[in-house]
Amino acid sequence: MRKAALLFALIATPLCAEDWSIGGGVGPFIFGHFVERSVRLGTETGGATNHTRLSAGTRAGVAADVERDLNRWLALRLEASWAGAPLRIKSASGDQGTNIDAGRLNLTTIVLPLVIRINPNGAFRFHVMGGPAYAFYNLHARAGSGATIPFFEGTREVWGGAGAVGAAWYLHRNFAVEWQAEYIVTSSPFRKEDFAPITQGISIPKPRNAHTTIGLRYRF
Repeated sequence: MRKAALLFALIATPLCAEDWSIGGGVGPFIFGHFVERSVRLGTETGGATNHTRLSAGTRAGVAADVERDLNRWLALRLEASWAGAPLRIKSASGDQGTNIDAGRLNLTTIVLPLVIRINPNGAFRFHVMGGPAYAFYNLHARAGSGATIPFFEGTREVWGGAGAVGAAWYLHRNFAVEWQAEYIVTSSPFRKEDFAPITQGISIPKPRNAHTTIGLRYRF
């Protein structure tokens, strides 16, 4: 009995190893809006409302993951992504009236999604996935930037969720080029009380970040 168990363990080990893969990619990371502010400007002849937003510029982000197959159609993935970008206060209307360099943001996001394979075989394979996300927002304000919206400095950790679609082109049984577009929604790293005493007109939306990557996947 012991010999049979040992033989099974020796056979199962390489078979289990074939159910793992690692992947990595790079591509544009688009940050959502972190803070919105509306200020009513009055004049003798009337008035207008000025809308501004605090966000971050689009920059290249890096992603890496390890994936474990549950069966031919399902897998569980642990993914991490990193991106850094300058923080800017801009007009919500998209004009160039307000464009202030307010600091810098470094973001690390960890996602644990369930991967559903549309077609597990063939040279071209497609998948969708979704699951919880945990993000580390590290913020640094720029001293003397002239920004009218002061904000929290440091690191805050928030929960959220992520979903993605992707496609892989298998050049070899164990090697593929993979493209993926991921949508990440988290709680905001900001709090309304961070902006006291100018909380009037300030709203804190959930940032909706997007990350498109192209990279490689290796199965072993």
